[in-house]
Amino acid sequence: MKTIKNFNEFVSESILDSPIFQKIGSLVKSTLNRSVNTTEYENEVEKGDAAEPGGVMGESPIGRGTSLESDMKFTKEEMETFGEKIGITDKGDKAKLEQPSTGPIGNISNSAYANLNVSTRGIPGTDGGNLGCAAATSIMFYRATGYSLAGGTTVCIGTLTIYDELDKKSKEPLSPWKKVTDWKNDYMPGDIIVTRRRSRPGHIGVVVNDGNIISNSSSGFKGDKMGQIEENYTIKSWDSVARRNPTETAIFRYQGPYKNSWS
Repeated sequence: MKTIKNFNEFVSESILDSPIFQKIGSLVKSTLNRSVNTTEYENEVEKGDAAEPGGVMGESPIGRGTSLESDMKFTKEEMETFGEKIGITDKGDKAKLEQPSTGPIGNISNSAYANLNVSTRGIPGTDGGNLGCAAATSIMFYRATGYSLAGGTTVCIGTLTIYDELDKKSKEPLSPWKKVTDWKNDYMPGDIIVTRRRSRPGHIGVVVNDGNIISNSSSGFKGDKMGQIEENYTIKSWDSVARRNPTETAIFRYQGPYKNSWS
């Protein structure tokens, strides 16, 4: 009785030895052996194979500068209302990016607090906010400085894109970015902390007062909805993120200019 061959054996048969069939067989086998991930769109963005969403091209900062405002301290109650007080009045899924209307906030840490509870659910490619950490940090940075964080758009959704671009920029002379690898000890309010991963989404957020970290909350935080900005990590608890890729976890410290208006 003739044995029935499985598909992998079939595409390896000598009858398919011609170059064209060898190529087809190779492509088919490679597809059969490839794992499938439900975060496929984000993974493609992370690998640089897909376009970043973000609406309009973002202007990148060049050269050194200083914050226009000093770091502020907040009580828990003040944190929740700070954004509204300075003009970030719409935190919904389709909010206008250029908030407050008076112009950029002038300080990254203060911007992080002002953007607490801002939604990432309506941003394309974030799986309804589940993969919104890069988008969230882009928003916090843009509303602080008036400049694009990375990716050439006002909102970048790829943590790998952000890590690689800031890493490259940090090596340039007179760069507005400084890379800090000793992130457990050398951290400051306003630092961007990133854990880079290749085929899986990484994580990114903004360091604020007392080593706390504000970032996107994928699954909801203390009863809030998934896909919005929360104070949800500390430098110590970031270890649970960093262990996914400890050699490519770093802080990037912004030392560049701040705009006075959105134009």
